[in-house]
Amino acid sequence: MEKFLKPIRVKIFYDESLRKITGKSFEEAVVSENLNFVLFLNFIFSSYPEIPKKFIPGVLGFLLNGRAPQENDILQDGDELEIMAQNLDKPD
Repeated sequence: MEKFLKPIRVKIFYDESLRKITGKSFEEAVVSENLNFVLFLNFIFSSYPEIPKKFIPGVLGFLLNGRAPQENDILQDGDELEIMAQNLDKPD
């Protein structure tokens, strides 16, 4: 009998600047177990393509359950991801 991946739930919290794009302060995503942080981030960016367009690499900060995530951290059911943008005020 085949073993299927189980669904897990991960809460995503957005800061004020990201709320302007997502229209939400948080949401819950249902994904397959064994998904790593980088692939999950790809999932978020494909759901909201305006995020990687507006925020260049290095501008966004992430906390997974209150700590900085590693690329290959495997997400667990009930994890919480916070995404925050640094100040983007640019001189004209």
